[in-house]
Amino acid sequence: MRILFEPIGGALGIGAITRCLAMAQAAAMRGHRVAFLAPEGYPLIDELDLGERYFAPFPERTPELVGSGEADGFTEAVLIRGMGEPAYVRAALDAEVSAYRAFRPDMVVTEMQPTVPIAAHIARVPFACTVQSPNLAAFAGPSDRPESCARVEATFAALAREHGLPEPASLEDLLHQRAALNIAPTAEVLEPALGALPRTRYVGPVLLPSLELAPAPRYDDAEVRVLVYLSFGALTLDEFLPVIAKAFPAPRHSVVVAAREKDIAGREVPFRQDNVIVARTPGITRLLQDTDLLVTRGGQNALMASLLAGVPVIGTPGRSPEPIFNLGALQAHGAALTLLDEPGPEALAEAAQTLLTGHAAQHAARLGDLLRRHRGAVEAVEALESAVSNPACRPPLD
Repeated sequence: MRILFEPIGGALGIGAITRCLAMAQAAAMRGHRVAFLAPEGYPLIDELDLGERYFAPFPERTPELVGSGEADGFTEAVLIRGMGEPAYVRAALDAEVSAYRAFRPDMVVTEMQPTVPIAAHIARVPFACTVQSPNLAAFAGPSDRPESCARVEATFAALAREHGLPEPASLEDLLHQRAALNIAPTAEVLEPALGALPRTRYVGPVLLPSLELAPAPRYDDAEVRVLVYLSFGALTLDEFLPVIAKAFPAPRHSVVVAAREKDIAGREVPFRQDNVIVARTPGITRLLQDTDLLVTRGGQNALMASLLAGVPVIGTPGRSPEPIFNLGALQAHGAALTLLDEPGPEALAEAAQTLLTGHAAQHAARLGDLLRRHRGAVEAVEALESAVSNPACRPPLD
């Protein structure tokens, strides 16, 4: 089988990319031929070099949207990434159709690239899409930019009509109602609403081993070992590092901060500040094996890894709806506490005390056991194989 992977063209973090890479690795190990379509210079894709490479345009974010990472729903996420601009949409579609015809995939797999359903229809190729509840209209809050979001929807609706597709009710419907397979990288207990979509397959965490298990520093000998990983979000390590140091002082705590930045407040990473070790892109799962508490923004991959390790979570999502939703699911099961806005050291210390003296670790471990019933990237590839071989699993392309 030939599978072309296409992460969202305007990814702000690396989760979309790593999930596609993890599935591509599993597919290649099962004897399938893989290729990637993504903008030039995308993180990790060219370094790993798993298969043939095709290039897509990179969306340009308008000046007023640069630094705006908060999105109420998928349409607004497309807007703030510059992916709703008509020129970008047409350029992305052209690149996709060209790549599909050149590689001749049996299946296209995308992490939420909204032009894929139209390109797949033109090229007569089935596609699969990853899906998360925060990207569904049912969980979207009212946008502060309704007119701009309406223009995005209208751009895709017009393009769909132009190529003979019925006008979709929303961008999410365009993706998930037409997909041959909706891949849910989670478990039913955390996101049950995804089961209402057609052709949904829960596969559990889809993590990239080479990144998750990368070299990592060791904690100091201490009673409590804390891992901090913010990823992309409203809080930055420049401003949050002093707060972390005050919340988790020596000698009781040893802290490792996982940074993707090259420098923090003018200091080149890696560096050490008292009992806080700042490391560049260390293996998160590797560190979680020896961690008592995770402080994180609430991205899906980090939360999945923490549950697999049975580590409770303090969530620092700012006001971003997606991590707030993700953390809310864990908090409802007693495995996390969420601190909105910019928590101070006292709030962090109090949340840590609550989690560490209660049963949060046991709750996290139980959720991890439920996640382990699925097989992640391998199960996703098995579902792709079934969708390609079974016409009943494929929606009509006309």
